[in-house]
Amino acid sequence: MNTFIATKTSHLGPIDPDWTIADLIQWLSDDARQHEAALRHPLARIEALITGVHWAGTPSTIALIRSLVEALRQDPALRGMRIRELGPQHAPETPERIPQLA
Repeated sequence: MNTFIATKTSHLGPIDPDWTIADLIQWLSDDARQHEAALRHPLARIEALITGVHWAGTPSTIALIRSLVEALRQDPALRGMRIRELGPQHAPETPERIPQLA
């Protein structure tokens, strides 16, 4: 009897979940990849998990890459983190909204 193993499909496209964040940034340093539309959604997912930023519109791949690089500058420890390890627990805490008095 054959046993079939179901695997989760990746929403990361060509991005390898075993890469570190530093590996991802290095891979993205190729100019051709920086404008690749297929990377927009996977990068947006990764960037949101790292920065916790919620964009008003749909950011370009360049904007997402710049945001990731800035996050690495602010927290160099992120460089060694593997993409598969990212989760909501790694996103920076969002400050509570301060109610506005009328």
